[in-house]
Amino acid sequence: MEPPFLVKTPEPRYFMEDHCANCLTNLPDAVVGPYCSTWCAEVSGHVRYMRAVLRDGRIEDPLVRTAIQTRGAFLLIGGYRSLGRTVSAARREEVKKRDAGLCQECGNPGTDIDHVSGSSDALGNLQLLCGDCHRAKTAEQMTEATPERVALLQALFLSRVAPDEPRLLADDETQWADVWKGLQAARKARFIARLDAAGIRGRSRSRIDLASDLAVSERQAERDLERAAEVRSAVGTDTFFDDLMRRV
Repeated sequence: MEPPFLVKTPEPRYFMEDHCANCLTNLPDAVVGPYCSTWCAEVSGHVRYMRAVLRDGRIEDPLVRTAIQTRGAFLLIGGYRSLGRTVSAARREEVKKRDAGLCQECGNPGTDIDHVSGSSDALGNLQLLCGDCHRAKTAEQMTEATPERVALLQALFLSRVAPDEPRLLADDETQWADVWKGLQAARKARFIARLDAAGIRGRSRSRIDLASDLAVSERQAERDLERAAEVRSAVGTDTFFDDLMRRV
């Protein structure tokens, strides 16, 4: 699957209702948020972060540059969260308590939870590191990106970070935090309106179940139209079937 980095938009700050705010693909009814995947959510967040640090000068901070490089590397392979590398607050506290709050490499106060190997969040695969040791380990494990992957990240920067006006509304580092909840609420309202139009009730059920009912209802309507069209084709333009077609 190609990284969801590059999009074509007819105008700046572009947004399409009921489409992913990052890659502009259709959102399934069961998806409540504005993104089709955690990958797209991370790409969008990374773009906003880079736009912010580029414009406020933090881009000159070596730590910020390292963060951008690390996040970019994860985005190329599917994103940090989608790889299952998040750790719950409870598990973080377990690691800190077990490691006595100290970096397991240098003995200084620890700040970062590190996966020893792979993405498992099992206690035995986690350790506490200080920021310096964590960054050093991450840098050691990074492999040189292929020219194609470097080109992808450069294209992401040039097309979505560098322009003064954000390409997508979700790229806007100043507006998105204030508008996305309203856009999500509007999407929910459209979904409920479609349920009402289809005659489906029981909104206390899960959105996935309701989306399934809605899809079945829409498929049934399509089949009814097809059958009516077949009947009309078979019997000609009899008035009875003309009236039936108008009612369908």
